[in-house]
Amino acid sequence: MERRKYLGGVYKDYIKTFQSETCRVDDQDIKGYVSLVRVGEVNRPFVVGEIYLYNNGYSELNYLPDDEHWYLSAIYDDSGNIVEWYVDITRKNAVDEEGRPYCDDLYLDAALMPDGKIRVLDEDEIKDALDQGNITRQEFEMAYRVLNELRAKQILGVAYMERLCSRLLSLFA
Repeated sequence: MERRKYLGGVYKDYIKTFQSETCRVDDQDIKGYVSLVRVGEVNRPFVVGEIYLYNNGYSELNYLPDDEHWYLSAIYDDSGNIVEWYVDITRKNAVDEEGRPYCDDLYLDAALMPDGKIRVLDEDEIKDALDQGNITRQEFEMAYRVLNELRAKQILGVAYMERLCSRLLSLFA
């Protein structure tokens, strides 16, 4: 089962109106595609636990790095405060024949909270995908290897994410 996500896309079940901009970044150490989605109005808030991920006036910064196996979504509230950084582990990051950047999601995710706590998510989904033959043993192992590398390199760290997202947001100023 292909789980393709396009950069700058939204969950239309939740989001009623939005504006989206996408650009390419080719800085010395940041290469890939970036989008900023500004939510105008929601059909209904998207809430996980007590955390609002989509609500009126929120924004979502997305970064699809070249030659990597991850995709970042940074969620900001209506005051511009970070709600969470969400990292999807991906099979591949690419651009389709129409020039639209996308990733093929590999089920395993991690959420980094502003206080530095990391939650690994969807381990049941990646295990089910392996058991059902939707991914290979190599893809399963790669997903965990990528997650461990992100932790080891401090990419899944507040300081790194703040610096990265500040630079990426400046592209839309």
